[in-house]
Amino acid sequence: MFLQIPKQYFIYRGPMRVRDDHFKALVACVDEGTFDGAAAALRITPSAVSQRVKALEQELGQLVLVRSVPVRPTPVGEIVLRTGRQRALLDAELVRALGGGGSERGGIAPIVDLPVAVNADSLATWFVEVLETVGEWSDARLRVFVEDQDHSAQLLRDGSVIGAVTASDVAVQGCSVQELGVMRYVARVRRSPVGGVRALTGASTDGALQRS
Repeated sequence: MFLQIPKQYFIYRGPMRVRDDHFKALVACVDEGTFDGAAAALRITPSAVSQRVKALEQELGQLVLVRSVPVRPTPVGEIVLRTGRQRALLDAELVRALGGGGSERGGIAPIVDLPVAVNADSLATWFVEVLETVGEWSDARLRVFVEDQDHSAQLLRDGSVIGAVTASDVAVQGCSVQELGVMRYVARVRRSPVGGVRALTGASTDGALQRS
């Protein structure tokens, strides 16, 4: 298994300057699936969400969302979406580095969303310790997508997650790979109630974690 996470953060070096609220609007639209859902999550009006997404598209000169139900990011939107999630993590890291102060409005530190893709076997075994650890954090929320290790990297590509347990050591573009170890599947047999022996097959696989 391999963990993929962002290798480096996207930095605009030209005159382009994407506003933080535009990033947040895009992330909310993809996470909630609709402009109305994003508006509820951000506690603003659907019109304000639409205006922010349109402003982002005007700044980039390209569409970032396909207006379907649910909405989905375009190829350009996938890149911006990853950047938006990474920026949120950087902002949260800065808050913690400065002493964990609260937000300007309510004095409450924001909850950081950490979407990750994990295969079912890992989720049922070693990843339980990760869940227990994150459960003790007061400033982060782990959102787990259960996906086969052969397909979880796609969730990294489209910006749905910021980290994924994969079976491949080939990094997704913009990601780095960290080897996790090996999960071994042992073949077992058991006697059937009506006689005979039933075989439960297994396999042995290597794996690692990939992170963007």
